[in-house]
Amino acid sequence: MLMDTKLGLLLKRTSTLTKERVAWQSAFDGKLKNKIIEEWIQNDQLFEKGIDEDGDIIGLYSEWTEMINPEKVAGTPYTLKDTGAFYKSMFIIVLVDSFIIDGDGKKIDEFGKVTDLFKWLGEGIVGLTSENREKLKMEITEKFIKYVKEILQID
Repeated sequence: MLMDTKLGLLLKRTSTLTKERVAWQSAFDGKLKNKIIEEWIQNDQLFEKGIDEDGDIIGLYSEWTEMINPEKVAGTPYTLKDTGAFYKSMFIIVLVDSFIIDGDGKKIDEFGKVTDLFKWLGEGIVGLTSENREKLKMEITEKFIKYVKEILQID
């Protein structure tokens, strides 16, 4: 009899919440993936600050580099946006309880020399800083609450 009441219906709906991975994976929609990669990693961390996931500057342009390319000012941090190929290659894979941010770190210069950005500068160039991890926690929490409310059909 209890299951035929509003409370019973709510209890039935809550049983679907045991699949947290569905809420986790649905939170990582295209919009959030783009925000993580384009806004937080590429723009905020790499282009604006030239930092890795630990907040460390990944490298500084030399005077020699500035002579070759005046757009790269000596003493300013690397942006890793020379051709845009590295930025375009970044992607996110969402697993059951985690996610991976990756990209093609192999860069070929005009002389055909191949440099692996991950070996040279570390895997942290595509990681999130603690500040951006906090932003992600807030986004995921907000999406998870919305998901729960939709399942339970409450406002």
